[in-house]
Amino acid sequence: MSDSLKAAGTTVRRVLRGSVGRLRRAGAVLIDGEPSQSASSGQPPARVVQTVAATSAAAAQLPAAAHPLAAPPAPADPVRQYLDGGRIAWSPGYKPYRNGELHRVVRDEQVLATFRAGAPLPAGYAFGLDERLVEYPWMLARMPEAAGRVLDAGSTLNYPYLLDLPQLANKQIVIVTLAPETMERRPNVSYLYDDLRDVVLRDDVFQTIVCISTLEHIGLDNTQLYTTDARYAEGDHSGYRPALRELARVLAPGGRLLLTVPFGRAEQHGWLQQFDAAGLDEIATTFGHLPTETTIYRYDEHGWHVSDAASCADRQYYDVHAGGPPPSDCAAAARAVACMVFTKP
Repeated sequence: MSDSLKAAGTTVRRVLRGSVGRLRRAGAVLIDGEPSQSASSGQPPARVVQTVAATSAAAAQLPAAAHPLAAPPAPADPVRQYLDGGRIAWSPGYKPYRNGELHRVVRDEQVLATFRAGAPLPAGYAFGLDERLVEYPWMLARMPEAAGRVLDAGSTLNYPYLLDLPQLANKQIVIVTLAPETMERRPNVSYLYDDLRDVVLRDDVFQTIVCISTLEHIGLDNTQLYTTDARYAEGDHSGYRPALRELARVLAPGGRLLLTVPFGRAEQHGWLQQFDAAGLDEIATTFGHLPTETTIYRYDEHGWHVSDAASCADRQYYDVHAGGPPPSDCAAAARAVACMVFTKP
């Protein structure tokens, strides 16, 4: 047995409670087989070489326009298409541009320092881009430097460019999500396919819990995007409450929950809900403790910037799945996000 497999197994045993029968291949990422490889050697028959040479010589005599071996026109750059086409969210080129920006900002120490201090963001920050450009740097700026156990409640950390960061590379991470997805072969990462409302994890085991834009989906119709399991085609708008109680249970004393949710008008979109000020109060009441820190970020036609609850009370969520024309402010999803830190006594 490899050292990495032993390490993953140790992490799973330390954090699980009750019957391991509820564990859906936690740590299975470490036992995937390597892709098969093949190689060939030797030279093609002489008659093949001669035929290719003759064809190439004849083609070279043709005009360029009729040249059968002429290179096809270079494909259009999707990012340039997105930028030149009005920055329409989720149009071709949006994802590569957005992902490039995410790769950049999570490694930018100046950006992280800005989020750590709650200082004003640069003018035009992340214009046309969704709330991940706020949530990830905000979370990373609050991740403890010391090693420890991290619960990723909702699988928003499951990307190599995040797991490679020093803030996460020294942590034992358990990713909990409803359905199987791409798994990273890492000795410090385990996977658990489970329902956050009744999760098979021991009490007081995680020093940090990360719950990025996940709470708003719990109890609602997750079959639209996240699973094919018909049990999760729900409409329980209070379904997030038992999940919060579970997060409070598995968080170690002195540990912190880093939580983000879309904020503004109270809205129901079937597959997610948006929280208003009363909703944030209900989150705190259910968790059992007031947040030790709350920062509200607002999106408008100037990009993302620091704001407050009163100024964001009218913010509406742009649901691309509902259809309709793209918004004039180029919003991609939430137009405000509440980022909260809860500390367990």
